[in-house]
Amino acid sequence: MKFQLILISLIFGWYYSFSQIQNQSHAEELYSKSLLHINKGLAYLKAAQQKENDSIFKFKGEWESQMSMNFWFPLLGGENSYYDSNCFSVSTIHNILANIYLEYPEYSEMLPMLDLAFDRIMEYQSDGTFNFWNLLPPTKPHRWFEKDTDQLVRRPNNFPLKTKFMLKAANVTNDADDTAAGLMAINLRNKIKNNQIPDSLNNIHKIFDGYTDSDRRNRLWYNFWQGQGPESGAYLTWFGDEFESANRWNLVQEFFHLSTFFLPFSKMFPHAYQAYIPYGSNDLDPVVNANVLSVFSVYNNQKSKAQEEAIDFIEGDIKDRNYNYAATYYPNRYHIPYYVSKAYKNGVGELHKSCELIESFVLNKYFEENKWVSRDIINKEDQLHSTILAVNSLLNISGIESEKSEEAIISGIEYIFSNAIENENEVFWEGGVFFSGGTLVRHVLHWKSDAVTTSLVLEALVNFRSQLESKYPELNSFKSADIQK
Repeated sequence: MKFQLILISLIFGWYYSFSQIQNQSHAEELYSKSLLHINKGLAYLKAAQQKENDSIFKFKGEWESQMSMNFWFPLLGGENSYYDSNCFSVSTIHNILANIYLEYPEYSEMLPMLDLAFDRIMEYQSDGTFNFWNLLPPTKPHRWFEKDTDQLVRRPNNFPLKTKFMLKAANVTNDADDTAAGLMAINLRNKIKNNQIPDSLNNIHKIFDGYTDSDRRNRLWYNFWQGQGPESGAYLTWFGDEFESANRWNLVQEFFHLSTFFLPFSKMFPHAYQAYIPYGSNDLDPVVNANVLSVFSVYNNQKSKAQEEAIDFIEGDIKDRNYNYAATYYPNRYHIPYYVSKAYKNGVGELHKSCELIESFVLNKYFEENKWVSRDIINKEDQLHSTILAVNSLLNISGIESEKSEEAIISGIEYIFSNAIENENEVFWEGGVFFSGGTLVRHVLHWKSDAVTTSLVLEALVNFRSQLESKYPELNSFKSADIQK
């Protein structure tokens, strides 16, 4: 009997060890593959970064993004795509790379990239807040019979705006989303340089608290359609004075302004050289709110009057499973999971309920369909970009500590590897939709960027690397530099 127990123990001990060796072997394979793709992805971003200004058509420190029309739309024209310089793309890449460096300083080759990118981001700042576009001379005067002007306006630097209406409408106000991204860049910059956060940034909450969904006499029709607000108390997108109705907002009044948008008395009419809020109405977006909460967390600022309301607003959209439409400017159904889970990872613990629902949604989609896709109208389902966002979301919540998440994450990582475009020294991934024009042009006007999508892949792979090292400490003996490029 004693001999039999010993024999059984040996058999089960051997089986357990064999199983662990198989897991370890697979972990090593995934780990080395991740390190290789991280190295080559960083090489691509280094090569793709703009090194010098090209007049006003390209700017030093940025990466290419494309402003693309998917089909014809009034005032904007037909299907086309143009290089576009904007704060959101360069700050997205900068902030991902800066976080990677802070976790793994061995990737020191990215420091010159970060210097160039940071200087470019700061060009979008004015009066402590940030804009989506550069401040440039207008392509033509905004007023009729005006021969010339020395005024500067916000606008795309390459996309053709053919009517005076669109020239004026492109001159948008500064906004919460780009301001959150810019403030995040400043915070990361100070951490990398080992500098104290300036005292002037101790009260950043005041910037955002001035624009909340409270005591308003206006409402964006899109938010009405999505059942968002009024009086949600959450953060609004635009930093500017919106139109105020004489009485409470109503649909009849909204329809009147929409039907007369081309006339100066309509709230939707943009005026020459004046900063414009699209449609004359500020808006609510759960992704924008998540990005604002992320910034407060990294600055350890808990003084905002609207934080609880923003958390409730986000949770409400997630409980409604309104992933396809709730985010005004983010059309992929995995944009909300990505940005909300990222805020959670950045320390916004109050989003844990939302993240539990997100994790369930993302996993259910995977186990139902064995893939992640968006709607067909979003870049023909945008499977690659959807997968990248979904994998990042799962890594940000439970990660590979959860068996279900681990299976889905590894499947997603393998799919990402299989879609890499590489040569001997570099690798990148084809750009998916990272932003849209919102509301009426939410499915028409999209921004894509190989560099932004590649940075999102690197974010996932570095997070995956970190979690593999925690689960399999033996992998720490590998070094990134030891992986053959």
